[in-house]
Amino acid sequence: GQGYGDVVLLPDSGLLHVGASDGCDYLGPESRVRRYAADGAVLWERMITPQFTGLVTMAANGSIGLVAVASQDSVYVMDMDGNLAGGFLAQDSNIKKILWVGDSSLVIVMGTELHRVNIVGIELASATIGSTVIDMHWNGQDLFVLANYGVRLFSANLSPLGIAAFPDLDANSSFVVSGNGLWANTAAGLYQLAVDGTPSFLIPWPALPNLITTGGAVRDSTVLSIGNTNISGRYTGVVRTLSISGDAPQHDQDVEVLLQVDSVWTEFEGGYYPWNRRADITGFVVNHGSDTLHSVVLSMWVQVPYLLCDNFVNRIDTTGFALASGDTLRLPFGVVDVELGLQPAQATGAGEICMVALAPDHLADRAPEDNATCASVAYALGVEASARNTDLSLAPNPVVNTCVLSGLGALAAPIRIAIMDPTGRIVVEHFDPAFTNNVQLDLSELPPATYIVRVEGVRNRAMMKLVIARP
Repeated sequence: GQGYGDVVLLPDSGLLHVGASDGCDYLGPESRVRRYAADGAVLWERMITPQFTGLVTMAANGSIGLVAVASQDSVYVMDMDGNLAGGFLAQDSNIKKILWVGDSSLVIVMGTELHRVNIVGIELASATIGSTVIDMHWNGQDLFVLANYGVRLFSANLSPLGIAAFPDLDANSSFVVSGNGLWANTAAGLYQLAVDGTPSFLIPWPALPNLITTGGAVRDSTVLSIGNTNISGRYTGVVRTLSISGDAPQHDQDVEVLLQVDSVWTEFEGGYYPWNRRADITGFVVNHGSDTLHSVVLSMWVQVPYLLCDNFVNRIDTTGFALASGDTLRLPFGVVDVELGLQPAQATGAGEICMVALAPDHLADRAPEDNATCASVAYALGVEASARNTDLSLAPNPVVNTCVLSGLGALAAPIRIAIMDPTGRIVVEHFDPAFTNNVQLDLSELPPATYIVRVEGVRNRAMMKLVIARP
């Protein structure tokens, strides 16, 4: 119930990110806390293990060079270099939100109560708030709380100052970052709040199918809207820039995607999940809009029944062409993975291949219901020699400390190598932007176990088993 991680803006325009949805962090038990510079460089990273329950997913920035992160039961106060400067274990393991207030205290939503505490957890004030707190904001003097279908206003000592009705609030509503005034987003649109918390509806969000707006920012006369939508069964992130009057960029794109399946088969790879389903496919994009189309992203998802950190996807991102209104663009994927890691009973039989196309403005499509298509297919056992990289090898395997991965030249640079432990966590990652055929891997820091090596290049990708064994 505490979400999947927070991002807060720091005084130097950098960011603090904490959460469980960063790579494989959700496999726990540790949570990752990162500080980024304004240009995106990682200044430091800390791994924090919560005391008893839940992962560290909440964050707040202070005004005196401190930041706070929290799990359901623990609060950690850190300086700007990531060193612990305070913190405490909560009496009730039900922390829902944290917010820095003043120079040296935090407001914590715990159960149905608001608590103002110092950096070591000593309570300074408290108030009853209810069970539906959505977000909090401190303006330097008063505390604004989105809760119980309204805006509740409190003083610094948590004395109630007033309540304003806010009927459009939902679980994804939040206060909006701004340098001028206080704003809030809901599923319906953007609101501006008066000094007493009274909301005034400003602009509706431009319509998109199944749109969920989760955050945003306001600067001068520009609104940034962030969220996601479900088009043809595919969830896609949405980032849009609007004017303060709600005007969206005008688009007349309308793309349709078609799928041609030339052949399908399954291949035996060995191991506990021995079979992979593969296909030779071609995608077609039809431009139904009145404007010439200059770029399109066409994706086909790869299904992996066992847990891995990354979502595999076959994607073609084409730019620089000119597809006139009414014309069709052919985009051959060639041989691709469809499903990885199947048991023998799953190797043959019926299956489905699905593709989705996004126009250059991503979701600015007049008729998005035809942006995706699926084909039902039947798999039979087989081997496609041209799709298999017979030159790729690991030696020695089993390995003691180091080994050489050979045959990378056939994949085409750049090459990404990821080694995953039995839980799917990436434990070693190597990226080589230049052409190379052999790479030596130092695995001396890894414990003995069986690992999965995933190698991806421009032309192809491969997975193989790696065993580390030491006397």
